[in-house]
Amino acid sequence: MSPTRTARHHALAAALTALSDEELAARLARAERVGVGVGGEALVLDVAGAPVFAKRVPLTARELAHPRSTANLFDLPLHHQYGLGGPSFSAWRELDACERVTEAVLEGEATAFPLLHHWRVLPGRPPLPADRAPADDPATRARLEALATAPSSLVLVTEHLPLPLEDWLRDAPLTKAEALARQLADITTSLRRLRLLHMDAHFGNLRVADDRVHLTDFGLALSPRHDLSPAERDFAHHHAGYDADHTAMRLVNWLITTTHAPENPATRNAHVRRYARGATPHDVPPPVAALITGHAPAAAAMNDLWWRLFGGELTARHRAPRD
Repeated sequence: MSPTRTARHHALAAALTALSDEELAARLARAERVGVGVGGEALVLDVAGAPVFAKRVPLTARELAHPRSTANLFDLPLHHQYGLGGPSFSAWRELDACERVTEAVLEGEATAFPLLHHWRVLPGRPPLPADRAPADDPATRARLEALATAPSSLVLVTEHLPLPLEDWLRDAPLTKAEALARQLADITTSLRRLRLLHMDAHFGNLRVADDRVHLTDFGLALSPRHDLSPAERDFAHHHAGYDADHTAMRLVNWLITTTHAPENPATRNAHVRRYARGATPHDVPPPVAALITGHAPAAAAMNDLWWRLFGGELTARHRAPRD
């Protein structure tokens, strides 16, 4: 990590630590809201003359009663790990993931994750979206009701990475395809080394700074180091290759959409399956064709999984881990 990035992190961490709860809460109240979802409220604020990103995550009474617990305290069903619009499992799991990737970046073991400058529990909760997904079981209803009445928030203040991946790709996208594929592979390799599953690495959670792609938002993060039930531990083992396959799906779907302009997702998926069976893309640059054919088998399997999940087959699971 560059000395400038390190120095900026330590300066911002010190400035944030020096703020009282009242001062930090006042700054969050005045901050620019950039998003709100079932996982919390996203804000951009100024600290010591620099922009930072803040996420206010509802912290339920049950989570407050079990500080730093990474257990599935509401016994949510495992299909929520796929990010189907339901609530996250635990604010404390998100904090644990943010701390873990920050430590890796500071120690020079990774680069492509935002640094966590500061975290704190503050009174009050962020708003929840009115159009959140309906609860499909009693445990999910209990979690959503607890979030709606949460007495506190977990505030996570991280690096501000202002450039969305899609904006970075908009200018001559295919010329950046190889760099994107390489950086996505680096990110998923780092996650596996950290024994951390992100589970939500779609393009909206990828940001760019200095031509480096960063993976953000660890609201669905899962690790075998967490306090897991036997079923969750089996899920974590079975999904060791999920992030790599998920990013392969996102990469190939984007390349097919960019080069083929399919009429709808079903047409796009048909192209992906054809290339997974060995067909070669035509009328695309050779490096892009190689990316498509190389990642198409993983992308086809993931597209099929997501088609089943969104079709209501909530017991569908990622394919068995590869050696």
